[in-house]
Amino acid sequence: MERKICSTLVDSPIGLIGLSATQKGLFSVKIGCAPNSIGRRCEDREVCEVLKMAELELKEYFEGRRREFTVGLEVVGSKFDVMVWSALRSIPYGEVRSYRWLAEQLGHPNAYRAVGRALSRNPLPIFLPCHRVVRADGGLGGYSGGVDVKRFLLRLERENLFRS
Repeated sequence: MERKICSTLVDSPIGLIGLSATQKGLFSVKIGCAPNSIGRRCEDREVCEVLKMAELELKEYFEGRRREFTVGLEVVGSKFDVMVWSALRSIPYGEVRSYRWLAEQLGHPNAYRAVGRALSRNPLPIFLPCHRVVRADGGLGGYSGGVDVKRFLLRLERENLFRS
């Protein structure tokens, strides 16, 4: 089967977000895109459905109505990176964990720097919530979309945590 890649731009409170998908699922999320920065528009029905679902779920997330994403993901990376990214799903909405905590969960307690590097390569920020990982001292650490975006996402989740 030919791999068809389609992309779209989504307006959000943190700026334009570029979403790219294949028939298998969403595989790239780019925060802070320029208005003319997307690749091929969607022409494949299956891929269009993935993008529509991702866009809807992202909209609901920013409105405080979604805490978990269900859109299919196509996660591509090294074995270690994929293991780190998968573990992100265990961090509850509205909560944070440290890089060290995440390394310990993976059975590599001294690999917190490697965990940080893996998080910096996360191709699906927000959907794989690396913004919920902070330094052990409570500092925000880095974020591919910028520290201000990380701060915004954490505040959004905290504010909506007890909303029904």
